[in-house]
Amino acid sequence: MTGVRQRGVRVVERLLRWILYAYPARFRDRFEREVIASAREDLDGAATRLAFAAVALRELAQAATGVIPQHQLERVRHGRAGFRETVMFHWQSILNDVRFAVRSLAKAPGFTTVALLVLALGIGASTAIFSVVDAVVLRALPFDEHDRLVAVLEHDPARSTTFGSGATTAQNYLDWRSRLQSYQGMAIVGNARFRLQNEAGEPADATARSVTPEFFDVLRVRPLLGRDFVAEDETASRQVVMLSYPFWQRQFGGALDVVGRTIDLNEKRWEIVGVLPQSFSYPVSSPQPAELFVPVHFTAADKTREHGNRTYNYLAIARLKPGVSIAAANGEVVQLAKALAAEHPKWYGDRTGRVIPLQEQFVAPDVRRWMLMLLGAVTFVLLIACANVANLMLARATSQSRELGIRAALGAGRVRLMRGVLIESLVLSLAGTMLGVIVGAGGVRVLKAWLPAGIPRVAAIAIDWRVLLVAAGAAIVTGLMFGLLPAWHSSRPNISRGLRDGGRSVTAGAAKQRTRSALVVAEMALATLLVVGAGLFIASFVNLLRVDAGFDYRGVITPGSVGVTFDQNDLAGTFARGRQYTRQMVAAIARAPGVDEVAGVQGGLPFSGSWSRTLVTLPERGELTGDDDQLDIRRVTLGYLELLRVPLRAGRLMNGTDVDGAPPVIVLNEAAAKRYWPGEPPIGQRLTINKIEHTVIGVVGDIRHLGPETPSRPEGYAPTEQSSVTSLTLVVRARGDAASVLPGIRSAIWSVNPEQRLRPDVLSMEGYFDRLIAQRRFSMAVLALFGILGLVIAAAGIYGVMAYLVSQRTSEFGVRMALGATRTTLVRMVIGQAGRLIVIGLAIGGAIAWWFSGALSAFLFQLDGGDLRVLTGAVIVLATTGILASALPARRAARVDPLSALRAD
Repeated sequence: MTGVRQRGVRVVERLLRWILYAYPARFRDRFEREVIASAREDLDGAATRLAFAAVALRELAQAATGVIPQHQLERVRHGRAGFRETVMFHWQSILNDVRFAVRSLAKAPGFTTVALLVLALGIGASTAIFSVVDAVVLRALPFDEHDRLVAVLEHDPARSTTFGSGATTAQNYLDWRSRLQSYQGMAIVGNARFRLQNEAGEPADATARSVTPEFFDVLRVRPLLGRDFVAEDETASRQVVMLSYPFWQRQFGGALDVVGRTIDLNEKRWEIVGVLPQSFSYPVSSPQPAELFVPVHFTAADKTREHGNRTYNYLAIARLKPGVSIAAANGEVVQLAKALAAEHPKWYGDRTGRVIPLQEQFVAPDVRRWMLMLLGAVTFVLLIACANVANLMLARATSQSRELGIRAALGAGRVRLMRGVLIESLVLSLAGTMLGVIVGAGGVRVLKAWLPAGIPRVAAIAIDWRVLLVAAGAAIVTGLMFGLLPAWHSSRPNISRGLRDGGRSVTAGAAKQRTRSALVVAEMALATLLVVGAGLFIASFVNLLRVDAGFDYRGVITPGSVGVTFDQNDLAGTFARGRQYTRQMVAAIARAPGVDEVAGVQGGLPFSGSWSRTLVTLPERGELTGDDDQLDIRRVTLGYLELLRVPLRAGRLMNGTDVDGAPPVIVLNEAAAKRYWPGEPPIGQRLTINKIEHTVIGVVGDIRHLGPETPSRPEGYAPTEQSSVTSLTLVVRARGDAASVLPGIRSAIWSVNPEQRLRPDVLSMEGYFDRLIAQRRFSMAVLALFGILGLVIAAAGIYGVMAYLVSQRTSEFGVRMALGATRTTLVRMVIGQAGRLIVIGLAIGGAIAWWFSGALSAFLFQLDGGDLRVLTGAVIVLATTGILASALPARRAARVDPLSALRAD
């Protein structure tokens, strides 16, 4: 340290003397000593630091250029170097290996290009899928102490399902809120939609949530402006609303005085009491979060179980008290459910309660399993890529045996040789990962466009720091995975053989050949799993498309819902106005250009996910309280069943005589007729719905109302002219595309009521169907892509191994041909060797696929995971691809010139 300080001081003194040369000689003679003496004390520390920096820069420069001084090398070898000098020595040595690896890879452009391409595909696919899984499944909820947030559900243990979308009733929530002790707070959330005018003054809808005052306390969210809801806001007389941040910016321009203003929603004035912060979005899983929040207004019917009305409109959420586990909270809910079942046996039946993490409620278990399945599938792609590059590295190590032998003869130990090969693998892996991240970024954009509607947190999918960190980890792991075997084999070079062979070709030893063959077998086995999986999902999707939905949904569109304002003080007048209003709307749309048929329905369109379920009373059996006995009731206009082409099985459909004042009638589907009167003719039978007796006049075919994967339920169709109707969802069968017909339909609607709000977009039955099958279509497409990637990479691996084998055995083939072997014999020998590896890989992969068949069956539709047709087809495809991949090297072997091969050897 003293020497360093002295050198630093001398540097400063020389610098000062150089500066003083700018002054006259007389000035220098008089003041030079004083200037240097006065500055020495102040500049001593700075000079020392400058000297240290100069020494460090020099050593780093030596490391960068690979210059390791001989005296330093000797001190490290004999253990005389200090800690700092030893660290710098090893750092220099590693940099030398990195520089050597880069030069070596640059000298082998063919090998490097193929390896980088394989790694980029494998790591790029893995990065893209992990980005999706991380955003949808792994990322925590954006709330304080999110792990204490739970959803409290009503549950049927016999079915292992929840009701609605994991929902509950207002009656149950009120009991839970007053009796449960495991929670700091509990709230419910319901869906709502309001009619308003957008910023352009056009009719529009706003997505909303109705919540209890505890909602924001449970989530620990405070308004940016204004106040939270309070208990008094639950009364129907309080029309107050809270705005989301985007809605506040869009509709009010971010005005700071918005609190206290009013907004027109559903033709009523609502007072704005608060604005939520920009970071808050609910539901976090929704691509369309709520724009408005309003208080839940409990009616008298919501507070009693006397009428048997069970409407699953709400989701109950809660925050656990400190120290209370989910299991303990679940046990308390189950005990309370037993008590409530004893108090209200007719209401409760066998239902119980269930508590799950709120994260699980937003990301359903089937979505989680589906995402993790995709992550597992892409892992196979990455493993195939690693096996392929490991094979390439082994081939490269064989061709470098002379070089490795020279390095070993000059004193390089096994660890030193292994480190060189591993560093080359890591350099290759890091470069492949950088390319893979670029490929993954493009893949993320494609996946976001492909993902089915309803998948949570799609907007959050991106290549962020979490994904980059995983990609960096993947680079290290993959580099080690495909580098360890070549490094191990390269650490034991045959020195005498490598030096003796000189520049001639070097044939890989038996150990390396076995290793390379094992890697090819592993590639084929993994590719078999991917191709079988892709085949199963393709066959499953084909089965889904073949399901008869029970009606013709093609060419049917829905421009939206129309209706009149509900007036609780004049129910009879409201229903009369509703029937007249809907008649006028249907008649006006029927005259619009391009419209063939038009009708309306209340109770949910097929494939829309909406339904209205009610209890049924039969004269001979009384009220049917079982869940499977309840009737999905729909109020429809004349022509609705004809428009959907639902086949009539017995009796008649509704006509103009089924009006208000005539005996109430109903049309049932086959499932309802068989359920209520098995073995008896249903026409003329009577059943009571909501205290009104109906006569069955017809039976129609079953519609898979909830989608092709859900069996048909008992359904009934009652005429709107005999029903209490205030609104209808319109359905139109049109000529041509929806874009050309929709303007005329909207003009017809606004000719009846210029204030009628409509959706900005048009929906179609085909669009609803596409949403229902989107997840399976996405899985099929992604797994088919993975299967193709695995197949291509495995074929490249077989081609590479056989091509290298042919190049190494050129002399052998020359001798064989000189001794009389034919070209056909050589082709058969090469393809036969490849065929053995292919058969072994297919056998192992097929056995593993069969073993996994039970797990795969959970993701398939009407298909067994061990389907022999799919397994056989996959084996044929893989075997054909493998044989074709080995055919080119076999042809090359057959073209060997015996004289040239023997002369070269």
